[in-house]
Amino acid sequence: MKPGVAALCMTKEDFRAQNVPGSFFVCDPDSDGEQSFWYRCPCGCGHQGPLTVGDGFKPRGGPSWKWNGSLDKPSLEPSVNHVGHWHGWLRNGEWISC
Repeated sequence: MKPGVAALCMTKEDFRAQNVPGSFFVCDPDSDGEQSFWYRCPCGCGHQGPLTVGDGFKPRGGPSWKWNGSLDKPSLEPSVNHVGHWHGWLRNGEWISC
């Protein structure tokens, strides 16, 4: 699968087991409304990483992203830089390279 579609995994176990480039899983929010948005690097390298996101807001303190709250067509702001592998945006459910 080439970078492009952001594929939702319903559980963290599925996310870890499937190893699909561009796939993602979103944890439940904490008491501040912040969530971990786990993603698999869209470049196909197999690396995964968490992003701290807020549904409709950008959390304060440390690197974080504003998420549109959609599981079907997620968008993140600002861009995602998986250092040494891939840099681009997640917009309307599609990973777009810089």
